[in-house]
Amino acid sequence: MHLSSLYPPTSVGGAERVAAILAETQASAGHHVYASSLAKAPQPPSHRGGVVAWPLRARNPLWIQTSAKYPAPVRLANKVATVFNGRISSEFGILLDDIQPDVLHTHSMVELPPSVWGQAARRHIPVVHTLHDYDLLCIRAALFKGGHKCEQRHLACRALSAPKQALHNHIDVVAAVSGTVLDTHRQHGLFGHLPVNRTAVIWNPMRAENGPVTRKPRPPGTPLRFGYLGRLVGEKGLGLILKACRLIPAEGWTLQVAGEGPERVAFEAMASSLPVEFRGYVKAAEFLSEIDVLISAPLWDEPFGLTTLEAYNAGCRVIGTSSGVIGEVVEAIEPGWTIAPGDIHALANAMSKALREGSALPDTRRSAASSLLRKLDPKVVSAKYLELYDLARAVKRHPAAKIG
Repeated sequence: MHLSSLYPPTSVGGAERVAAILAETQASAGHHVYASSLAKAPQPPSHRGGVVAWPLRARNPLWIQTSAKYPAPVRLANKVATVFNGRISSEFGILLDDIQPDVLHTHSMVELPPSVWGQAARRHIPVVHTLHDYDLLCIRAALFKGGHKCEQRHLACRALSAPKQALHNHIDVVAAVSGTVLDTHRQHGLFGHLPVNRTAVIWNPMRAENGPVTRKPRPPGTPLRFGYLGRLVGEKGLGLILKACRLIPAEGWTLQVAGEGPERVAFEAMASSLPVEFRGYVKAAEFLSEIDVLISAPLWDEPFGLTTLEAYNAGCRVIGTSSGVIGEVVEAIEPGWTIAPGDIHALANAMSKALREGSALPDTRRSAASSLLRKLDPKVVSAKYLELYDLARAVKRHPAAKIG
């Protein structure tokens, strides 16, 4: 059984999409798979991709997709209510009694109380958790504030993450989407109760279909289409991109911005007089098919960067930050297209280079992209998680195994 704050078709980020890909892949392999998440209004169970989706009524004061419009004190109060939301926890416990899953796999906990792990533990249901971000450490799940990475956690983050840390010992096996994410949690004292063999780094799955897609040559005289896809928040690097746009030739390009977030108005002001279009929420695949170059230049330690891989699958070229998984992916597929985090002049130079070359992903780099995408085939990634499920179940059957 998968549990995440949200589940498609409701989505604000990559964690819920990953949960759905894993769930549907496991269902297609013959497993009985359930997925639970929060819903704004009461909904009956439904079937999606072979998975039984069982929504829980959201009981938090604010709904995640509209919470950004409220003042900071109200959002903070909502975070407190979320962490201690016993009603959601109790209703999830009833659901566990009904389904009696062999294993619980939790994902994004941004909108869920950590006591759901205790509900599983009391029923002797093994728990596997995937770290998609830093929500066990930071109320913004980013370790980033005021334009800078947080070297020390703020008081609010320490206070509101304390209940999560107090209950995370109920997790039997943990996986992280990158080594950086796992190491950061360990540095802050989490998962010390788990031996190394019960921790893992597993890159996110991706449905590559027959990608990367072969693009038709761009018609002469048409502008090169840069793109940004993600939440409109400072740590994602859109401000840096807009500043770089002021340093490149004024003509011959456009920038399409997809996504929503609390800083949209500020970014729109920064983009004044530039050929930039803000498109709001879009379907990722359709958006990527309409651009030539994706810019993925976050200022924070991006946990994974799924859109980078989706862009390659769509035949896009990618300008990416040199750190983390994004840097590893870009250098593996098209070396020379990474920039140091926050380096506005390096980004402007890369964008100018893209303008000169005037194309999406070159055919000469398709084989490298295809090779990497095959490693992220959902069946391959699902098999790795099935091994973790077996390990977690073995721990529950033989508690002495917990000592490693």
